[in-house]
Amino acid sequence: MKNVIVIIFALLVVASCKKKPIEPISLGEYENGLLVLNEGLFEQNNASISFYNSNDNMSYHQAFKAANDRGLGDTANDFAVFSQDGVEYIIIAVDISSQLEIVERYSLKSVAQIPLFSGGIAREPRRIEIYNNKAYVCNFDGTVVIVNLNTFQIDKIITVGSNPDGIARIGNQLFVTNSGGLNFPNYDSTISVINLTSQVVESTFKTRINCTKILNDNQGELYVVSNGDYEDVAPALLRVDPISETVLERFDLPIGGIDFADDIIYFYHQVDQKIYRLNTLTEEVDYTPIIDLSAYATFGGIEVDPINNSIYCFDVNGYVNSSIVHVYDLKGVHQYEFTSGLIAKNIIKN
Repeated sequence: MKNVIVIIFALLVVASCKKKPIEPISLGEYENGLLVLNEGLFEQNNASISFYNSNDNMSYHQAFKAANDRGLGDTANDFAVFSQDGVEYIIIAVDISSQLEIVERYSLKSVAQIPLFSGGIAREPRRIEIYNNKAYVCNFDGTVVIVNLNTFQIDKIITVGSNPDGIARIGNQLFVTNSGGLNFPNYDSTISVINLTSQVVESTFKTRINCTKILNDNQGELYVVSNGDYEDVAPALLRVDPISETVLERFDLPIGGIDFADDIIYFYHQVDQKIYRLNTLTEEVDYTPIIDLSAYATFGGIEVDPINNSIYCFDVNGYVNSSIVHVYDLKGVHQYEFTSGLIAKNIIKN
């Protein structure tokens, strides 16, 4: 009898985590609002796109499904906007499904799917960089795929380091962080540099173990998040000179999320659970917190939109419930919030 009670209790707990999904609502065109890419749960095939409608202040959790009568796939990682022949599109990297999905920006109608496999093995697309009518996509199988955005065909596949998980461009060079995240305890510690004219790796240089997120400032320097090994090697933020290919400075910070706008890096401090700023002109960290996120159930990420003067912070609610997207101004003043799907990941302002 005791075992039966335990089983019933466990089923009730699972049921409580699976709230009734919000029915998809077809809006025709997804304008004047925010698109949220939701990663979904690993191997649950429930990645999605939510839409927050600024006209009625309502959020709709199955926008992609409403537009295409099917799901997005398994584990969405990144999306980016590009234009072609006067039409705007979004390219989406869906990791475990190993697909690049291309949709019209304002209708979310799918126009192409590009499978990324090698001999039946998934490449697992992670991050996207758009440049000169091409999408550069780093994949966890140790490659960068170049997609021609005129034809939606793959132009070339370039081999880099192990498990690349970050990508950024300065001028005619593409910098790819090789995390080696699946090779514990033997993480990678290199950055591959791709020449965008010749489309070959022109150099590889060493930084620090398990680097993922990478961004560039307005002075032509790179900032790279090193996650460490989650045991003996603590996380850190690296300032890197792309010309000499050397680490100029290391900030020993427990960074859990990062973005850049107007000479300021905004980062989440995992211990303090606050958002701080680093001035890339002075290279100084301002330890006056602008946002306190200690009330979040589970911090999921940060994005900064300097055009709309907004900071988006994601509370992913233990990964099994609807996320909450909090919107702040650039001074950290809370403006509004709304719900999205499972594990909110990225924002596009429509």
